[in-house]
Amino acid sequence: MSFKYKHGFCILRCQPFHIGHDRLIKQMMQECELGTVLIGSAQESGTHINPLPYFTRKKMIQNVWRHREEYARLQIIPVKDVVNVPWNYHVLETIKKELPDRPKPDIMYVGDNREYLFFAADVPNVGLCSRTTQSFPFLSGNMVRDMIALKDERYKEFVHQENMELIQKNFYEDGLV
Repeated sequence: MSFKYKHGFCILRCQPFHIGHDRLIKQMMQECELGTVLIGSAQESGTHINPLPYFTRKKMIQNVWRHREEYARLQIIPVKDVVNVPWNYHVLETIKKELPDRPKPDIMYVGDNREYLFFAADVPNVGLCSRTTQSFPFLSGNMVRDMIALKDERYKEFVHQENMELIQKNFYEDGLV
């Protein structure tokens, strides 16, 4: 199989992992031989905007992707927030350190071109993938978290069935909402 790019990456917080994130990963894995998902704000959990810990967020992606053929080419790694280091440098060094056998990324996948601005000098290509569609024009992690917090069952339209148990446990049983 021939791919347009060697190694693509994206940065997602996945609070929680939703169908828009999945759409972005699908595009990356269709176009790239290797794909890397960096889960951002990996050091944070238990806060309003980052309620879920890194390993739960990683598990949500794995639940959806582990049965797909492309999973063997996909890596999921944490990236922590930093303040004293340029973001582009920090992200690319994290990939290099965590995945030393992978080539330097040649494309970054984003939901908004502004996310790429930090990386334009270091990563030659950008793949824009809207996380929204005609069916789901207002899809965001904040929206999904708010629906979960309000016990609005419509959140189930935006997350994968494979993750319902994790959402129930982490948000309701563990009292995050």
